This record gives sequence, structure tokens and C-alpha cells, in this order.
Amino acid sequence: MIAKNIARTLAVAACLFALSACDDKKAEEPQQASKSSAEQAEITKYNAYIEAANMSSSSFGEQLDQYKKYIAPAFTGEKPRDDLFFPGSDTTIPRVKDLLDKARAMEPEMKDLDASATRYSEALGQTEPVNRELYNYINAKTYKSDNGDKGRELQPKFISAMEKLVVAQADFLNAVDKKDRERIKAEYEKTPKDTAAYYRIGSIYYLKESMDAANGFINGEGLGDKKDAFKKSLDQFNEALTAYDAKMRESNKKGCSSLIFTANSYLSTGRDVIEHTDSGIYEQEAKRSQQFQMMQSTQENDVRSLMQNYNNVINAINIGTC
Repeated sequence: MIAKNIARTLAVAACLFALSACDDKKAEEPQQASKSSAEQAEITKYNAYIEAANMSSSSFGEQLDQYKKYIAPAFTGEKPRDDLFFPGSDTTIPRVKDLLDKARAMEPEMKDLDASATRYSEALGQTEPVNRELYNYINAKTYKSDNGDKGRELQPKFISAMEKLVVAQADFLNAVDKKDRERIKAEYEKTPKDTAAYYRIGSIYYLKESMDAANGFINGEGLGDKKDAFKKSLDQFNEALTAYDAKMRESNKKGCSSLIFTANSYLSTGRDVIEHTDSGIYEQEAKRSQQFQMMQSTQENDVRSLMQNYNNVINAINIGTC
């Protein structure tokens, strides 16, 4: 569950990076021209933290889960040591640490992020040597020449370091998410209504609200009492984005077609989730005996599709498709 929460938080964090980056690019706008150098410095540092958060394409929790599932049994004798594939790289950890350390060294001080960033950096530093050694050991297939001896020696150290790293990453990303929400809420409340900027930030706000309401579903617990909130936030996201597209079309006939196309996939999946919840298909499949269960249940497919489409919307916002 930790891995899933981290993956969702990473996606959520990307939203603020888009907001801040967009604001930086539009410095000619009146409200941006009035920003003080201190505010700009804070945005720059925060964006640097977001870059570090988004550096890893998947969470370390996911990587650890894959290692425990596919690699660890080969060194404990539970499965043959055939061709093993390390679920990660030897470059991601040092890259994330480098970005994190550069961000942490920037001014101004950000107490709500600096402390968790320090712990995250320390965990990355402790994990990097054993991660690199095990990565090279497995990729060179040295386990075929030493009968897995080195793998058995490194594995406990690697798993222990990764478990600490998973916690540190979650702590950092939760801190990022908290600050992200504060900034987006404040931005939404102060932006003049019935403007393109208002509808843009509103679409981001409601997009995040919808993912919050879907948290239980993503973690395998179903929508529960959040179903109505999920439906409402999807509708509000749709309305805000449609209004944003209309505003953009006043100056550009192309509008936000690409972003709307991407958002429609997310909305479609979200509404399928509600329909499948109401029909009881998730519960029906869960009650089937193991022998009759599909490789991927409808709920698992819907979770994967919802997350993928959510991330696609984030990416579309980040690159500015309007």
C-alpha cells in the first residue's frame, strides 16, 4: 500500500510543478510582475524539489516489491536462478540525491520540506552503494559463476536499506503534497474569477480532489462513502476544464484539444469506476475462488487505467498543450 500511495503522491506533486513553471514562463502577466524576489526564490526552490520528486519514474516502494517478488526467492532457494532482471538502475538514486541536495541548499529556508528532504537524501546515500553493487552483480549474471553467494550476502543489506528509503521517500512526498495543496488552494482563491487562469487552476484543484476521493479505491478498498464526492469532483473537473478551453479559444481557435482529449480518458475511466462500483462487479469478482479469478481483475485494470490516465493529464498540464 505504501508503494501505491507514493506513486499517487508523485503524480500529485507534478501538478504544482506545472503551476509554478507556467507562472514563471508568463512573467509578463501583471500578477507575476508584482512578485517579489523572495517569492520567486521560493518558487525556484520549490520547483527544484518537485524536479527531485519527479526524477524517479516509479516509486522505490514499487521497485522493492518487484525485487521481493521476482529476485529475492532466487537467492533464498525458493526459485531457480535463471535470467534475473534488476528492477531499477544504478543511476536513479544518485541523480535524485544530487537534485535533492541542490534544492535543499537553495534559499530561502523551507522548514516544512528541508527536514524531510534531508532524511530522504541520507536514505538515498545509504542505499546507493549496495544498490549499485547488487545491480552490477545481477546484470553481469555473476550469480551464475558464484552460485549466488554474493547475492545472498548483499540481499539483506539491500532490502533493509530500501525499506528505510521507502519510508523516507513517502515522508518527503507527503510533505511536498501538503505544501502543494496549500499553494493550489491559495492560488485558486486569489485568482480573478471567469478568467483562463481561474479555470486552469480550478481544473487542477478539482483533479486533485477527485484523486483524493479515489484513494480508497486505488488502495483496493473501494470507493466506499467517497463515491458521491468522487463523482462530484469529476464533474467539477470537467466543467472547469471545459471553461478553460472555451476561454483559450477566444484567442486561439485550436483551444486545448489535446488536453481535453487526455482529460476525457481520465473522466471516462472514473465514470466506469463508479458504474462498476454500482453494478457490484468488483465484489463479485473478489468472491470468486482463486481458480476462477482472472489474471487481472476488473478492479485492478480500472485502478491501473485510472492512475495512468491521471498521470497523462498531469503530463499534458506540465508540457502546456494549450
